[in-house]
Amino acid sequence: MKSDIIIIGGGMAGAAAAISAKEKGADVTLIRKGYGSTALSSGAFDILDTKKDVNSLNKRHPYRIAGEKNFNLFKSSLNNFLKDIKAEGIQIDGAVTKGATLISIAGVFKDTNLCQHSICEGRLSGLKDAKILFFGIKGFAGFNPKQCCGLFKEANENNNLLIKKIDYRFIDFPGHEGETFPSPFILAMRLDDESVLEKFVSVVKKTARKNGYTHFGFPPILGLRKANAAVTALEDSTDCKVFELLPHLPSIPGYRLQMSLDRLLNKKGVTVLIGDVNMAAIKDKRIESVSVKTRNGILNIQARSFILATGRWAGGKAVKKNGIYEPIFNLPIYEKERIAEIKNVADYLDSYVLESHPLLSVGIRVNSRLQPLNDEDDIAYKNLFAAGAILGGYNYLTDQCGLGVAFLTGHLAGKYAGEG
Repeated sequence: MKSDIIIIGGGMAGAAAAISAKEKGADVTLIRKGYGSTALSSGAFDILDTKKDVNSLNKRHPYRIAGEKNFNLFKSSLNNFLKDIKAEGIQIDGAVTKGATLISIAGVFKDTNLCQHSICEGRLSGLKDAKILFFGIKGFAGFNPKQCCGLFKEANENNNLLIKKIDYRFIDFPGHEGETFPSPFILAMRLDDESVLEKFVSVVKKTARKNGYTHFGFPPILGLRKANAAVTALEDSTDCKVFELLPHLPSIPGYRLQMSLDRLLNKKGVTVLIGDVNMAAIKDKRIESVSVKTRNGILNIQARSFILATGRWAGGKAVKKNGIYEPIFNLPIYEKERIAEIKNVADYLDSYVLESHPLLSVGIRVNSRLQPLNDEDDIAYKNLFAAGAILGGYNYLTDQCGLGVAFLTGHLAGKYAGEG
């Protein structure tokens, strides 16, 4: 089997690379094991802390490596992508250069740039003078509206958010009355059914009638494929603004985003292959082919260019006795300015895991054209590019740029490979 470009990894970085390479006229094959970190994400599109300048980032940060010119072109390329993804059933609102603060399912706040339409009405900037009612589903352990309501009230008082009223109610989900611990995915799929949605709207309307609420907040279950339809039906029936809370992981919004990416890849003519790349044939610092273990056996695929977009931990790195390494092309993994020598990952699992933890910023090094470098800082393979969380030099939590880095570097890697 032959292809112009092979992309390894099917999350946001891999999808952005595939679309960009197709725009250059290349025949593209995308190989993935299954759904990666994009499907597991909150669906919120973090691009960059808006107080930061690209040139102020550390020299290994993917934005800094991509360059200010490419980052400034981010807006136009992302807008084109958002138009494409909207046609596949998911609307994403917000702006590259403007931050939004959203409410999470735990009752705490998160800053981001873009979010799905079903979530965007929960932005704090739009809740001044609001009267909010949070809805919990009886038997559904994934959301405690009482706890969320209490934390939100405290934040409202401490931060002077000027929200007039915050309350909560529990309701029965049609068809799941009395059921304990229903799956959020099952509830979301049920709401894609128009008859179930109609009953759900009726329950919501009856519960909240004549109380003067302006906004309704729900756990992120308002449809798997038809979230916009569910939000519209609720808003039209109640005359209130409706929003989903940012989810725990894995999440319905993340899965919605991944499914829309899949439909877009299919529309663009990208060949998607489910399998595990376990070996590469290399000659004169060029990759000639990869061996893919599929359900039907081993498949060897030749290509002129390859893009590595396997992610940080879901499929991008492995651990062996002498440290962390990239398992397909054996690229060195760096921790800041030195090759990572993590002999026991458990030693790194301490109180800093959600802050400036070393494991959240390790990755491979690349040059300005996103070509991976070896341990001598030379190009490892002439026809290999890399994108997304496999790149080191940034912490997606503290830098607030997870899907932003994935999209920008994926878009550029696809462009560079396509030009080749």
